[in-house]
Amino acid sequence: MSSLAKNILKVVAVASFLGLYPLAFYLADQSPSFQSMIIWLQQYQALFLASLLFLKAISIIYPPLPGNLFTLGSIPIVGWEWAYAIDILGSTSGATISYFLGKKYGEPILLWAIGETLTAKITSIKIKSNNQIAAAFFLRLASGGMLSDGLSWGASLVKFRYSPFMIGYIISHILTTLPIFYLISLSISIKSWAIIAPTILLSWFVIYKFKGRYFE
Repeated sequence: MSSLAKNILKVVAVASFLGLYPLAFYLADQSPSFQSMIIWLQQYQALFLASLLFLKAISIIYPPLPGNLFTLGSIPIVGWEWAYAIDILGSTSGATISYFLGKKYGEPILLWAIGETLTAKITSIKIKSNNQIAAAFFLRLASGGMLSDGLSWGASLVKFRYSPFMIGYIISHILTTLPIFYLISLSISIKSWAIIAPTILLSWFVIYKFKGRYFE
């Protein structure tokens, strides 16, 4: 299967997941026990948010953990604004820790944290642009999934400086992840997924079109 076909399948899978999320919430919302759980968690919101922040940061440090599921799942409980705030704070905290651990311990810790396959992919990256902010931005967008989260481990090994890497990381997070949180919240409220899929497909096309300018 070509890389283009694989990327299309990935986008379709993500769009399908995001589309089914409002439906799953709608079905769960019919349960009195689900409503009781939401009310209980809202009573301890500060503790819930702190726990969520910890889980999100850990999921960046150890990418196999599904941190996005935790934060996306919290939208009905705390609202999309708080859910996204926790997501970006946890992401940047985890990415910072991973960056400096990767810088200090090198490839051996990458092998431990993200495995041989992802380590090989990350260490094979060749930066083509002197603009490291733009390179970090498009690299994170183009990689996706666990590779995207694992990038912070190997960023220093492929010659990213911390500040440009994190600026690109944060910008890409805001431009791509924030709309997803908002759209999911909107989809839950109107019980429809149709507004999500076209947005994801368009975003993927832009990423695919321009990623070659900054890295190989």
